[in-house]
Amino acid sequence: MIRLPKIFIQVPGTSANLGPGFDLMGLALDLRNEFEFTFSKEITESKTELKNGQQLPFSAKEDLVYQSYLSYFEKFLPGRSAPPYHCKMSLSLPLKGGLGSSASAIVAGLSLAREVHKRLDPETLPTEPNFTQYLAEFEGHPDNTLPAYLGGFVFAYSTFGEKLRYFRKKFPSSVAIFVLTPEFHVSTEESRKTLPKTYPTADVIFNLSRIGAWMHFLDKRKFGDLLVGLEDKMHTPYRIPKSSPLYPLADLFKEAGIGYCLSGSGPSLLVFLERKAVKTKQSELEKMVSQVMGPAKIAYSFKRVKPDGLGVRIQTK
Repeated sequence: MIRLPKIFIQVPGTSANLGPGFDLMGLALDLRNEFEFTFSKEITESKTELKNGQQLPFSAKEDLVYQSYLSYFEKFLPGRSAPPYHCKMSLSLPLKGGLGSSASAIVAGLSLAREVHKRLDPETLPTEPNFTQYLAEFEGHPDNTLPAYLGGFVFAYSTFGEKLRYFRKKFPSSVAIFVLTPEFHVSTEESRKTLPKTYPTADVIFNLSRIGAWMHFLDKRKFGDLLVGLEDKMHTPYRIPKSSPLYPLADLFKEAGIGYCLSGSGPSLLVFLERKAVKTKQSELEKMVSQVMGPAKIAYSFKRVKPDGLGVRIQTK
């Protein structure tokens, strides 16, 4: 039996869609889930626990790390058993918060499996394009899994079974990012049911033009282009309707010229300020959040985050 090392994996959170880029654009954030995997001949069955000793917030059937780990072996090492492991995890990303917790688990499980594959049979390792293709297909949302794996801003698509295509950009340091996470959960599956099956041509053209503004912002780094690029008519209006507790806050942001977008399917919001304006506008921003969330009696976290430019981190010991 080949001795496997202890493997440490960190995966950043992600924010998908970024306004108009529904299922296309995502950004890695400097919020990480951490996983520690141990192998030995005494371990005969895979086990997962939290480092802090608390109860897992998901069932065994919902363990995406383990599911993706097994799936890798079925895909790239068929007929070979996946070595069982003990996993200790530290979770910084909220479950069902729109910050890529599912993507982090999938990236961790597939990356772990590839590390094991390197030691069991290195000659049959999948190529990087084959690995990223499978990574995109496993969840079906490359705008989440690709940024988590690669880091940075990623534009990715793979529709109708075609080959995955993507490009990666560094997010401009001239912009500060804040994350607002209300303490209520949104299921991506349920949230998708609120979206229409067809869209008016004008709304599609609107979103295409805003994606163009995003690309211009990434090249020229002008904050005004980002404000235009964050506008969206294909998912935000349906996921933040007038009945949503986030609707009054979105209105305040618009009036104040503050950029924002729903993170994934929500409920988290990304909020953007010019970095040079943070000192003068951050307190105003915090007051806006407080005056809406307070009366609504919704607990929340609000903090500044940085983009993550490295993606998945793997260490062995």
